[in-house]
Amino acid sequence: MQMFENLPWYSYILLVLAIASYAYRYFKIGKKEYDAPDLTDARFKKASNSDLSEEQRFAIALYTPISEWWGADTNTLTFLNAKEIKPYLEGWWIDTPEGYWGLTEYFMKDGRRWYFDFIYPMVQKEPEEQWGRLMDEKFGDNERAHRFLEFLRTGEVSDTLKQKGILLFDSELELGVAGYDAAILVGQARKAYTAGLISEKDAWKVIHFAKALALQHFSSWEEFGKSFAIGFFLDMKSDYNPHKEQIYHVYKQVMEHPDSPWNTLDWPR
Repeated sequence: MQMFENLPWYSYILLVLAIASYAYRYFKIGKKEYDAPDLTDARFKKASNSDLSEEQRFAIALYTPISEWWGADTNTLTFLNAKEIKPYLEGWWIDTPEGYWGLTEYFMKDGRRWYFDFIYPMVQKEPEEQWGRLMDEKFGDNERAHRFLEFLRTGEVSDTLKQKGILLFDSELELGVAGYDAAILVGQARKAYTAGLISEKDAWKVIHFAKALALQHFSSWEEFGKSFAIGFFLDMKSDYNPHKEQIYHVYKQVMEHPDSPWNTLDWPR
């Protein structure tokens, strides 16, 4: 402490200011960096013993943005291991065969298309004063339906996805969310198979349904990818914003990287 005793009075003021500046940087800027999402780099891993056909690998690739976030192989039906995917299955309430098939049948029949295919045309064509009545008649107090309406009414979905470079025009919302539904079907089938909830035969049955759904609605990976991103944005609550940022980061790599399945597997003509 003796080293400070002979300093001029104004040096103490400078010292206090320096300490305050450091504290600000540590607690404000440092915390901001700490709270920033840990963005994932896509690796497009391939198992050496894969025996999947190109058609099967194409169908598996529908889930690529999320499977890359998990770090799963791009050429296997299995998805990591049962222990790692258990929290996902529990979070979606599909950790039993009954739970899995209940949600899968919903996604095959309706999925998030049920919401979007009603709400988006309504916002585009119906007078706003009619929206409340129409929403009540169709969805009641369904929380997800009203979240879809809020994102579409305010333009938040298109504004955000344009900012991320995923969409170019508002009109691309017309692509809908079938791409998202197809992707979820593939991902959940892979995870359910890995957990031993369904057979390999049943897993491929669901995955091929998802492939047919995608081919029915889209003519390229670009169209499919945009639809996936629209559905992902609409389906995730604001609480999941850090997760959204991670998926957008991976999505860009999936679209652009030469090793991505979306660039090595042709969209069927």
